[in-house]
Formats: sequence, structure tokens, C-alpha cells
Amino acid sequence: MLFAFLLSIEVVWFSCEPFQRQQLLEALGRDDLARIIQLDPYFPLLPQIYQLRLEDHEKALEEIEQERELFEKDAEAATSIKTETLDWQATGQHYAARMLCRKPKTQNLDNVSKQKIYRWVDEDGHTHFGEKPSLSNQAPNNEVEDLTKQYAALEQAVQLSMEYPNWAGDSFIESELKKQGKMVHKVLSHYVPKEYQRQINLKIILFKNVQEFEDYRDEQKGNAQWGAYYSSASNSIFLPRYSSVEQTMAVARHEMTHAMLAGMIGPVPVWLNEGLAEYMESFSWQMNTAIAQPRVEQYGRLKNTSMTKLANTEHQDFYGSNQQMNYLQAAASMYFLLDHQAGRQWLKRSLAFYGQNPCRKVSSDQLFAQAYPGGIESAGRNFNAWLDKGKFSTHRY
Repeated sequence: MLFAFLLSIEVVWFSCEPFQRQQLLEALGRDDLARIIQLDPYFPLLPQIYQLRLEDHEKALEEIEQERELFEKDAEAATSIKTETLDWQATGQHYAARMLCRKPKTQNLDNVSKQKIYRWVDEDGHTHFGEKPSLSNQAPNNEVEDLTKQYAALEQAVQLSMEYPNWAGDSFIESELKKQGKMVHKVLSHYVPKEYQRQINLKIILFKNVQEFEDYRDEQKGNAQWGAYYSSASNSIFLPRYSSVEQTMAVARHEMTHAMLAGMIGPVPVWLNEGLAEYMESFSWQMNTAIAQPRVEQYGRLKNTSMTKLANTEHQDFYGSNQQMNYLQAAASMYFLLDHQAGRQWLKRSLAFYGQNPCRKVSSDQLFAQAYPGGIESAGRNFNAWLDKGKFSTHRY
């Protein structure tokens, strides 16, 4: 009987996807195990629990927590901006976390609480909006219109909470950050399949200035080159208020992209992760439209580069000695892919693949062969032809 019971546990465990395993452990009140054990496919549960020596569980947790903190200090997503400069897009380097086989907690868009929004006209002909329609001044024979569905997706997409260490905060920056979060989610929703779109719950810790951020970063023994970073452990972005609002927003969009991809899809190849994050940096608002602009002046450095080589670059190599060119090529490659129909379809199918197969590694050759006409060699030729032609579109969302 005991053997059958233990076997049934392993059968259930094996049938779950990695993120489902994490959710199962959390539902059972064992988030500690979700943070410790291997959630990847083909790793059985019981041998891992046995190896933890549960009779000395508290001591084991302390040791593992120390190792986890050391790992996160090296692997958290970070933005490297050595000095504040007007030419920040050319000098800033950004780092994505080495993605673990887990997802931050998110919510199904259909299950979150919906704020009611109504519209009605008063006796004087003035139009009003609100959560509760006022019947006292409503014009006769004028119906109240429920706009909840129309605005629900925008309001539910991202839930940002703010913290301001040692200062009162900046209401304008906070408002802009929330606006940027909705923009990033809006753009990603064009490419992330609907079944994987989630409400992202994200905390932003905004420091008064760069010095305050650096003091905190150094206290945490973080990398001295980090100019901002996303912590997967706390699902939080640590961000300074730069002298330029534009710079603050662009860095925030970059980190938000990493956080939202992790929450909706999970781990993706580093060039894809950074390419999309760099793509988001190029955005600006015009009315209610998000607009991406190509970095034309930088594309000349990419003549005859290899998309195959970039797409096969491992995480540690991407951030090696050639990282500046890797960032530039990842940004240009993503812009190229989203500049034509075949590329947009490739991104949608690729994100669907990673959503269906969390943590599964697949070669770029396979991924492009399945989702891009002619495979990665064709994509590479088209990319270089796109660069040579020099006709880059503005993207509007």
C-alpha cells in the first residue's frame, strides 16, 4: 500500500508542468520546497525530498537560502548604466536574469476583481464617468452605460505597487511607470497567445536618485555596474530616479519586459529576452498609441552579421566580451522580425512553444525550422537584406 501511494505521488508529479509543480507546492503550503527542489522535467520528487534530510530541515533551509542569495546576486536581471548621460541608449547595458524553471505568481485575467466603470448623462447634458452612477442627477429616459468590459483589460493587465525608501515619492513618476507597465503588457499581448496572457503583479522600489540606489545595491553586495535590476525572488524591480524621466522610463520598460515574459511564458533564450526588452526601450507614447522607432544610426555596424550565431549564443557568452554587439544585434534582429509578417508569426509561435513547454531547451535551428519559412538560414539572409535596403518601418500599437 505504501509503495502504491508513493508511486501515485510520482505519477501526479511527473504529469505536471514545472510551473504547475511550483503552484502545487505553494498550494500545499510548501513554498520552501518550491524554492529549493528541482522543478525541471524528469526530476522525480521523492528522491529530492529524501536528499534534503528533512529530519534536519531548518538547518538545510538556511544553507540553501544562503546559496540562493549568492546565486541571485550574480544572476538577477540588471541594467548596467555606468554614468548618467544623455546618450544613455548608446552606453547603457542591461542584463536579464539567468531564467530559473519557475514563474512569478500571476493571475488569470478572467479571475481578477473587475472595477465597475459607468457612463451617464445628467440633467444639464454633461457626461459623467464613475464606479457608481448617480441616479439623483441623471437625465430622464437616459440609461446608464456599463463600460466595465471595455476598460477591464487595460485596468487588469498590470498591478504595480510602489515603495519609496527614505523619501516621499514622486506622483508624476509613479503615474508614468504605471502607464509604461500597461504599454509593455499591451505590446506583448500582440504576440503572447491569449491562453498565456496573465495579470502581472509587480513591485517597483524607486530610489530618490542614483546615489541612493547605489548605496542600497552596495549594501546588498550587488554588482557595482548594475544601474537597476529585477529580482525574481521578490518579483520586484529596484530602480533609481534618473535625472531624465525618459531614461527612467526606458530602463523600467526594459526590466518590466523581463518580468512579464517570466510571468506569462517562463524562460526564453537570452537573445530573445534581451531583444524584446531592447525593443521596448525604443517606445514612446503619442496620445494612446505606443510607437517604436528603429535605431537606424546603429544598424550600419551590423553588416553581414550571423543571426544563426546570435540565436545559438548561451547566456554566459551573451554577456561576455562581445556583449555590446550582442545587444545591438538582438535589438535589430527583433525589430527586423517584427517588421514583417513572417517574423511576427515566428514570434507568436515561438512564445506559444515556450508557453506549452516550460524550461525545454530547443536549438534555434529547430525553432526557426518549425515557425519561419526557410528556417534560420533564410531569416539570416532576409535580415542582412533588410539592413542593406535600409527601409525600416515605424511600429504602432
